[in-house]
Amino acid sequence: MSIKALMTQACTGDSTAGQGCIGHNPMDTWVHIVGGGLSGLSLASSLARHQVLPGPVVISEPEPERLTKKTFSFWLTDEEHAILNPEHTHSNWQVSTKKLTTLHTGQRFRYGTRSGKHVLDECQAVISSHPQIHQVKEAIDAAPKADHVFDSRPIAPSSFRLIQSFSGTEVEFQRPHQIEAVGLMNQIEATDSGIRFVYILPLGAKRALIEHTEFTTKLADLSALQSMNRDYLSREFSTNPFQTIRTEAAHIPMGFRSTASHLGIPIGARGGMTRDATGYGYRTIRYACEAIARDLVTNNRATRYHPSLTTQWADTVFLNLIDQRPDSIPEILLTIARRMTADQFAAFMMMRTPSDVFRILWSAPLKPFTCALIGKYQWI
Repeated sequence: MSIKALMTQACTGDSTAGQGCIGHNPMDTWVHIVGGGLSGLSLASSLARHQVLPGPVVISEPEPERLTKKTFSFWLTDEEHAILNPEHTHSNWQVSTKKLTTLHTGQRFRYGTRSGKHVLDECQAVISSHPQIHQVKEAIDAAPKADHVFDSRPIAPSSFRLIQSFSGTEVEFQRPHQIEAVGLMNQIEATDSGIRFVYILPLGAKRALIEHTEFTTKLADLSALQSMNRDYLSREFSTNPFQTIRTEAAHIPMGFRSTASHLGIPIGARGGMTRDATGYGYRTIRYACEAIARDLVTNNRATRYHPSLTTQWADTVFLNLIDQRPDSIPEILLTIARRMTADQFAAFMMMRTPSDVFRILWSAPLKPFTCALIGKYQWI
């Protein structure tokens, strides 16, 4: 039986149009989501929370289990807990170089984390129970026929403006690890092509994710970063035996060199829903996909997400600094962290409002930022 026939049968129980297909030809796909990663599943699960949809929805993803190899982190308030659904939250986070450390304790914001498996299980439970939504294990490289098509496929690294390369190792210790703060960017240092730092994420009393990350102009060696994880763990936890639970690694975009072609409306990193300067995207993706789903169901209209112009401008300045003067980045980041309160820093990392951009200008070191603004990197 064809996908469309399966969809029609799921919609009505036979081959006739039922309540879920009012105003829509039951043999046509209403929404087709290409890619079942975070953004594709977020959009599908947001649609699934509407009991009756204008028509059938298809999600095409060749490897849905790939999501289980990822970790998503974000800042949230108490009011957002039910929406963003973190598995772990932390009030303390820090930024450091090899000589200096700035520790923050959030009052309004907490740092949340979800495993990819946690996200996948939640979305699958909602999606699979909806009779009008059908998941297909397939790869698509041509625009499917549907009233609305959304493209969440990853884009090739060759088109990235800059690259965030990371390799992470999740471990379980025999005894509590005593990690009291999330290490957002620990031991920041300049490299010949950008910056490198260690990300330290406690996942309960005995588990933690250790991740070496590079913001770079060229693809980093992921196996070398993984080796750094092993060295770090052996050095910092030499008296606390541990076993590796899993590993994760990826190259993710920090902006794009040129506009890519899409099979429909782009969402996720492809659609500008992740911050170019930081890679954070979970929070934006969840909210943006909820808004898109609401507009689809209410108005049968799909509008592309666009990051704010102020965020794009601030990110461009930061990326230019990484490209031109990576040696200045450790001091800039540590100064910004030191001059901001914990909640201001969280807002800066999310870049939610124009005031967050102005706070960067106020908090950043005067000389490097001023030189970057006028394009005189050699004066830094």
